Amino acid sequence: MAFANAFPGFRLRLTRWGIAYLVASIVLGLAAVNTGNNALMALLGLALGSYVVSGTWSRQVLAAIEATVDLPSEIYAGRPAVVDLELANTSSIVPAYGLVIRDDSGRCVFRESLLEAGQRRRHSVEAVFPKRGWQGLGPWRLEVLLPLGFFLKSKTLVARRQVLAYPRILPFSVVSVRRGGGRRSPDALESRGREGDVTQLRDFQEGDELRAIHWKQTARQQHLVVVERQRTTEKPVFYVVDPRLEDPTDPRQLERFERLISEVATGVLQRLREGIRVGLVVGSVVVPPVRSVRRAPTLLRPLAEVEPVSTAEEGPVAVASGRTMLFKAWGTGR
Repeated sequence: MAFANAFPGFRLRLTRWGIAYLVASIVLGLAAVNTGNNALMALLGLALGSYVVSGTWSRQVLAAIEATVDLPSEIYAGRPAVVDLELANTSSIVPAYGLVIRDDSGRCVFRESLLEAGQRRRHSVEAVFPKRGWQGLGPWRLEVLLPLGFFLKSKTLVARRQVLAYPRILPFSVVSVRRGGGRRSPDALESRGREGDVTQLRDFQEGDELRAIHWKQTARQQHLVVVERQRTTEKPVFYVVDPRLEDPTDPRQLERFERLISEVATGVLQRLREGIRVGLVVGSVVVPPVRSVRRAPTLLRPLAEVEPVSTAEEGPVAVASGRTMLFKAWGTGR
């Protein structure tokens, strides 16, 4: 049990160099026994001792290396997600060198040439998730070949974990042309509401409208400055997603559905950055309106987890108040 805890997923493989060295040691042993040559006996002892030293050293290194993984707070499909991996050599005596970290496909994630006793080192690794939804990250294995390269020992350094990838975010310019691209209710055409008094001036951010730029302050400060105004209407906007498809197994319909989810997610982020209260309805799931971009994950999570269903299922629930925008990937709406 203690061995399994120290070496989870332990594997041992004899290398080509190790096989050659083992065969040479057997030949040397036979020669030493047959001839009784003391020099050959001493050389045989050195060869066998090197095996013991190599195995013991690599075992100590393998047991001493630990890892801590920090995932980004938000992961989007199709975007590189930076995963921070901290390696720690918990040994107070033995240095670790020649470390190789590989993913579950055998691809080398990174190499660590030397990690002194008691030392910690942080690495940033990019991971890309092609699709939205729950996906696996890992396992990542630690391989130790040195000091003499006779054995390749490895263990599971980072266990497999499930991470949630939010929908792919499209360029804001694409969504601005077809504000969500779905079928809208009449109230949604006035979704911005009226603007009132100025609340603050701030730096330009991606997704801000050009008409919000304060040109005088921009000229004075030599960078884009936008003006934020208080909105006189507090009526929230609800994005309503109909997850039904005529044929949920049709690749074309599925592709259209994924595009629709990306458009909704992009539109949600754009509205939140404009200071508009946004709610969400995905099938039977209703998320109350939020205003802050920091609360965006509460809206993005249902979009990441939604799966298409057949038209035989019930449609999205009705919203009692607020302006609605209906998005569907089937029928006349698309």
